[in-house]
Amino acid sequence: MRITQGHLFARALGDIQRSLTKYTGLQQQVASGKRIELASDDPIAALRILPMQNDLKNLEQMSENVALARESLDTGAAALEDGSSVMQRVRELTMQASNGTFAQGDRASIGAEMDQLLQQLVGIGNARRGERFLFGGTESGTPPFEIVDDASGTRVVYRGNRERLDVAVAPGVTTGLNLAGDSIFQSRNRSGVTMTGDTGARATGTGDTAVGFQTLSVTFAGLHTDAPSGIETGGGDTNLVGEVSYAYTASPASLSIGGGPAIAIPATNRDFVTADGRTLNLTVTAAPTPATGTFTAKAALSVDGGESSIEVSDFSATAVGVRDANGGSTVHIDVTGLARIGTNEIKHEGTFDAFTLLVSLRDILQNENAVSDESVRDRASALLSEIDSAHDAVLDGLSELGFRSSSMQAIDNRVSGLRTSREKSLSDLQDTDMAQAILELQRQDIAYQAALQMGSRVIQTSLQNFL
Repeated sequence: MRITQGHLFARALGDIQRSLTKYTGLQQQVASGKRIELASDDPIAALRILPMQNDLKNLEQMSENVALARESLDTGAAALEDGSSVMQRVRELTMQASNGTFAQGDRASIGAEMDQLLQQLVGIGNARRGERFLFGGTESGTPPFEIVDDASGTRVVYRGNRERLDVAVAPGVTTGLNLAGDSIFQSRNRSGVTMTGDTGARATGTGDTAVGFQTLSVTFAGLHTDAPSGIETGGGDTNLVGEVSYAYTASPASLSIGGGPAIAIPATNRDFVTADGRTLNLTVTAAPTPATGTFTAKAALSVDGGESSIEVSDFSATAVGVRDANGGSTVHIDVTGLARIGTNEIKHEGTFDAFTLLVSLRDILQNENAVSDESVRDRASALLSEIDSAHDAVLDGLSELGFRSSSMQAIDNRVSGLRTSREKSLSDLQDTDMAQAILELQRQDIAYQAALQMGSRVIQTSLQNFL
C-alpha cells in the first residue's frame, strides 16, 4: 500500500491534536484544582460525586439553620428573662399592698403600676425577631396577644396557635424555633372554684372555662307562668327568687307568702315578706286558686355586667351554664339553693395566668367598687401563691428555650464534623493530585513538543523537498 503525502499529514496532525488535548486538559486540572469538571471526564466517579455534593449542600443549609435557631431561641429567652423580672416586680408590689400600713391612695398608685406592668408583659409576649413574632406559634405574622376592654372588664386574648415552627438542624434532627405564648403567659392548672355571697348560688367547679375573678349578678326576672291567677308582679323592689309557698285566707281576705305575715287583699304594689326576711313585691287582684300552693319567682344570672343573662325558672338545676358574652367563657352554677338577688364573687382557683393575675391585681388595688381596706389586703394577699405559679410558667418557658439554645452548640459541632468528612470524600474523588498532575503535565509537554518536531520533519512542504 502506497503511503501518500496526505496520509502522512493527517496522521501527524491527529497525533499533535491528541497530544494538545491531553496537555490542555492537564493544564485545566492544575489551574482549577479539579480533576473532574464534567460527568464525561469520569462517569463512574461522577455518579458518586453528585450525591456527595447534594449532601454537602444540605449540611450547609443545616449549619445556617443552626445559626438561625440559636439566634431565635436566644432572642426568645432574653424576652422571657424580662418577663421574669416583671413577675418579680409584681410579687414585690403585691407584698407591699398586703401591708396593713398602706393607705388606699398608696394601693391605687400600686394598681396604676400594675397596669403599666400589664402593658409591658403584653409587649414581651409580642416580642419578635425581624418581622416574625416569637410566641404566636406558626401564626408569626401578627401580634399573638391583644388587650381587650369591654363590659365584662379587661382581658388578654391570644391570637396565635400552638403549632411549633420546626427546622432541620442535623440529619434526622429538628428543633422548634418558638414556644406557644399561651403555654407561657396563659398557663393554667384549674383546681376548683370558690364563691362568696349570700344569694344561695353555689359553684359546681365542673366544665368551667372562665378564669380569674368573676362577679355573678342575680336579679329578679318576674313571676313564672306557674303563679296563680290574680297574683302579679308589683312595681316595687323584690329581693326574692326561687320557689315560694303561699297561703290564702278567705275571712278576712288575706295572703301570706313563704310563711310570713298575712297581707289584706286586694293589694297593689305591696311588699310580702317571707318568714326568713325576703321580700316579694306583688299586686294581688283576686283570691288565688287553689288557696295554697307554690309558685316561682324567676332569676336572671349574668357574669358580664348585664351584657347578657340567662333566665332561671327551674330551681332544681344543679349546673346552669352562665356564659360571658364578651369573652365566651362559661361558669356553671348550682341554683338549687338560690333564694335572693345580689352578687357573688367567684374565684377560679389555678386559672390566674400572668395576664389574668395582673388585671385582677390592678382592679383589686384601684378598688373602684370601694370595698373595705381589709378586703383589698386579703384579696391581694390571696394571690401571692398565684403569682408564684404564673412566674414558674415563665421560668419553665425560659428553661426550655435555654436548653434548646445550648443544645445547638453540640449540634453545630456535629454538622461541622459531617461537612468536613463529606468535603474530604468529595475532594478525594474530584480534586486534582497536584504532584501527579504537574509531573504528567511536564511529560505531556515533552510529548507535545516531540510531536511538533516529528511532524515538521515528516511533512516537508517545500517544492525542493517534494521533487
